[in-house]
Amino acid sequence: MSKLLLVDDEPAFLRLAAAWLEKQGHVVVTATDGAQARDAFQRERPDLVLLDLVMPPERTPEAGLTLVPDFAAVPVVVLTAHADHELALRAVAAGAWDFLAKPVDPDLLRFVVARALAKRGLEQEVATLRAAQPVDDGIFGASPAILRLKEMIRRIGPADLPVVVLGPSGTGKELVAHALHAASPRRSGPFIAVHCGAIPADLLESELFGHLKGSFTGAHQDRQGLVAAAHGGTLFLDEVGEMPPAMQVKLLRFLQEGTYTPVGGRQSLSADVRVVSATHRDLESMVAEGSFREDFYYRLKGLILRSPALAERREDVAPLAARFLAEAAKRRRLHLTVEALVWLAEQDWPGNVRELKAVVTSAAALTEDEAITPADLSFARSGDPAALAPAAPITLAEAVADLERRLITAALSATGKNHSAAARQLGLSRVGLLKMMTRLGLR
Repeated sequence: MSKLLLVDDEPAFLRLAAAWLEKQGHVVVTATDGAQARDAFQRERPDLVLLDLVMPPERTPEAGLTLVPDFAAVPVVVLTAHADHELALRAVAAGAWDFLAKPVDPDLLRFVVARALAKRGLEQEVATLRAAQPVDDGIFGASPAILRLKEMIRRIGPADLPVVVLGPSGTGKELVAHALHAASPRRSGPFIAVHCGAIPADLLESELFGHLKGSFTGAHQDRQGLVAAAHGGTLFLDEVGEMPPAMQVKLLRFLQEGTYTPVGGRQSLSADVRVVSATHRDLESMVAEGSFREDFYYRLKGLILRSPALAERREDVAPLAARFLAEAAKRRRLHLTVEALVWLAEQDWPGNVRELKAVVTSAAALTEDEAITPADLSFARSGDPAALAPAAPITLAEAVADLERRLITAALSATGKNHSAAARQLGLSRVGLLKMMTRLGLR
């Protein structure tokens, strides 16, 4: 049995249409204006919305069109007496599934509703099939640190608990949040991200909780917030350590009770979301110094995951660089030389994966050859033309020794200076490695 939300301000039409639709075997929920419709949509979670475009207080099709995106998670059939081709196209462009003119023909209404519900059913079947397939979490790498992270995501994802993702900037904390969402029962719901440090403090409350028309200068109409948009899914609070203390108090209430009040409103609304937060800051130190609320912190931190720095997963540098190059090269046949791979492994990457991707992508755009060299990468990173100057001529023996020295140094760094493990990585015996290190002056 399907549930329909019928939105219209004409009492007679609302009563007759609801009765007719119920005779067709549907459950019908009604609303007479935009605010009631939004509330009913969040509360009842209907399978289809039948929306009149001309309702109080504006009573204009333009105002009605602004409601369509709020219900776009399900098919929306627009109803209006103002039937014209241009308005129909605008309704569809706004996200409507179909368009019916009043007076509504019952047979046409039956056909459109059946077709829209069939579409809804197919979408749900596809979501179910996708959920049964192995999830590509987008987190690339095979280092022990990444494999541990993937295992924790696999275990934590299905638990409907809040999670805080900690780690330096550029390590892919939003990817971790996406992976948690994909591994959860909420995977078919929305994933809504908000950067707490990028939105001015005086606008963050409106962005999260929405606002009513006239609640502040510039609020020309009611607007749904990101919390409502995330209903049934995951709300990702990026850089939550930057959230102003006053906003921490207001979000704490939502985390405790699942209810919130839009700016300028008096009625409490509810939303069912899982909150995943991320920050590069030390929240416990911020709590100790009083710049982050302790009660808010403990509501957020149900579970903690750590996104490792690139320095903790150096064995992933070469595969990551090759992947980024493949994405950047498009139709060009580019490759990283052995020397370039060694150079990449030797670098410190304070910007982590984000910096590595930027350097490789820039080098791919700047190089005129098929082979990307350390000079190309160094120039892409520093912007110093001297990095592209040809090196002083050296003999073949000197070049071989330099390459051997770089490869051994990289292997030792990747294995924590474990000679046996480094030898295996290089295809040498331990004794052979030690002899080569002595010859190259590395012991």
